[in-house]
Amino acid sequence: MQSCLGSSSSRDKAEEVKKPHIGLKDIWSAYEEWSNYAVGVPLSLKHTRSNVTQYYVPTLSAIQIFTNKSGSSSRSFGTDCHLYFQYNETMRFDDRPPLILKVDELAKKHRGLNSLTSSDLSHRSWFSVAWSPLYQIPEVRTVKALSVSFLTYHSLTPFFPEIFPQDAKVVLPAFGVVTSKHPGKVWIMPGTSDQENLNIHEESAASWLGEVMFRHNDFELFMAEKANDLPLPSGW
Repeated sequence: MQSCLGSSSSRDKAEEVKKPHIGLKDIWSAYEEWSNYAVGVPLSLKHTRSNVTQYYVPTLSAIQIFTNKSGSSSRSFGTDCHLYFQYNETMRFDDRPPLILKVDELAKKHRGLNSLTSSDLSHRSWFSVAWSPLYQIPEVRTVKALSVSFLTYHSLTPFFPEIFPQDAKVVLPAFGVVTSKHPGKVWIMPGTSDQENLNIHEESAASWLGEVMFRHNDFELFMAEKANDLPLPSGW
């Protein structure tokens, strides 16, 4: 799952080829509809010969914002990478507010969550979204694999090509993905590299967390649950 933003530039055509400066507020706005109504993922269930749409709600799992400006924080990577803000969710999934509401709450104290732009940030800035299953249409309670939760990891400083049209979309692809348990055949298309891709994205997430020295609560929970091959506690 990824967010897709409209170009933040509203200037004349003479500036169409300039790289846009995406504001953090633009990123959170891309999650507003999903936060309010959830996002549907279509699935084909062969054993039931039916199509199901599983709906997920995004919540903020973790975030680290490093700025290029000087800061008083003891956490820094070099002279141009200083920790401005970090958050690591510990609440049960059932008790978490949707992503857009959580960001609004945090921004009351840390205004940079809405005012900073990509040009202010170090390339180490990132955030993680927890996607929790909400409901499905039509309802298929017998398929346990539909209850899988996901963590996606995204950079807050997306790469822009040298030529970037004014009306182009900015996409924040997930560089890391972790599942709460083995997704089973429902999430793996036979004859494809889906399982290999999942493994690569999981390794990428683990490597990144090590690089930024961040103990991500949800990541550790998911990995421990899979290692023990046990169901998550109720509410997670």
